[in-house]
Amino acid sequence: MNQTLLIESLLGQTRLAVIEDGEVCELYVRRPDSENLSGNIYLGRVENVLPGMNAAFVDIGRDKNGFLSASRLPAEVQGDRALAERVKDRRIESVAKPGRSILVQVLKSEGGAKGPQLSCNISLPGRLMVLLDGVPYAGVSRKIGDAHERERLRQLGRGMTEGRDLGIILRTAASGASEAALAEEFKRLNERLDDLHRAAEHATAPKLIHDDNALELKAVRDKLRDGVDVLWAEGELLYQRLKALAEEHAPDFADRIRLHEGATPLFDLYNVDTAVDKALQKYVWLKDGGSLVIEETEAMTVIDVNTGKNVGKKSAEETVFRTNRLAARELMRQLRLRDIAGIVIVDFIDMASKDHRDAVLEELRSGAAMDGNRTRVLGFTSLGLVELTRKRERLPLRRQLMHTCSDCGGNGVVPSHETTAHRVVRELWRRRRGGNEGPLLVEAAPQVVSRLKAIGAPKGGVTYAHPDDALGATEYRVSPVDASALPEGCATLKQREYL
Repeated sequence: MNQTLLIESLLGQTRLAVIEDGEVCELYVRRPDSENLSGNIYLGRVENVLPGMNAAFVDIGRDKNGFLSASRLPAEVQGDRALAERVKDRRIESVAKPGRSILVQVLKSEGGAKGPQLSCNISLPGRLMVLLDGVPYAGVSRKIGDAHERERLRQLGRGMTEGRDLGIILRTAASGASEAALAEEFKRLNERLDDLHRAAEHATAPKLIHDDNALELKAVRDKLRDGVDVLWAEGELLYQRLKALAEEHAPDFADRIRLHEGATPLFDLYNVDTAVDKALQKYVWLKDGGSLVIEETEAMTVIDVNTGKNVGKKSAEETVFRTNRLAARELMRQLRLRDIAGIVIVDFIDMASKDHRDAVLEELRSGAAMDGNRTRVLGFTSLGLVELTRKRERLPLRRQLMHTCSDCGGNGVVPSHETTAHRVVRELWRRRRGGNEGPLLVEAAPQVVSRLKAIGAPKGGVTYAHPDDALGATEYRVSPVDASALPEGCATLKQREYL
């Protein structure tokens, strides 16, 4: 499936979109205050050590300290079981001491109340490979399926790292690359690593040493590859920046970078903002009339599949199967677009046929193969639910572009008008029980005011008293205010000297 890449930069915000078959499948947003830290390298300062958890908290200059586990200390080597066993027994206090400066890299960005997860095993990604500092290891991406090509790359990797305290992982883009191209990138990454160590030696913690989240770099290094038709850039300066990066990281693809000069803005031309607005909603409508309901929580994301308006024309089983296949394809796109990660549970419509269930799982796996993030489809559980996991690298799109509602506290709902009215009544009663005999003014949204009147307003409708006089005979003036000025689920109660 061919892709089109779009990138724009406007007043400090840079956005990169990935388009497949005319649909927005991925969106990356970078702002000066961006919380996406994954891949960044910091010179941190150890704040405190927790022997009981065999971990430490490290100040990297952010609001929240990073979490460094002993399993992420230097010399953790994949594939070497003997060394891995030795690392497993290491104690955090043997390396991390309060006040000590330490070079760390962010594995996972901040999430919820948790700070970023850190590692002392520094890696530098290039277009063809990832350089591992201090890890003598040569590996090949699992996405390269050809056995002969895997072995060729592994032998080249071993030759480049032999006798050096360095390792590499050959990326998918390395498939078919020449030995000279691999050697050139290996040399370039080595030089960059040396520069990082020199910068860290002369820095005072906490300090950012390397920012790995520039979207111009990500577009060229990670996204510009076979299968990409064109990378459109909005603006001459951005275009020149991309061309310069391509000459360094992807010279074979530099001619696929184009400057957009049309009157219609690039992201408007591809309806990116419309797609993003839909991706921030809970409901997703399918082309056949079915729907997805996507609920993101701290622990996991739950997706429910409904037939909706799709009643079908043949058998119920065939209708359900078609809806589930379409839902599987769409939900994999939604995971990428919303950047949902962690545990995902999908409640498909029940299918009696095992062949149909297998076909739906295959649809999910096909979608996962298009995803740059590692995604695993684990299959159906005994309850008929499908389990997936997706590697978390950055904050979900919802967390990046939205903030918690001050009225509902993130619940998505506020107290009903009836609930708010009865809370007002009880507060009046509580104050009277406490001996407060002075006049009071209740201000609420018009819908709440109407409920208060319905509960027991006397003739005229401008004052309020409890119908059984439990609140006393003193009058309370009820004042409707503009609903936009006061949320529906709220009301204010003020002491007044006169009515």
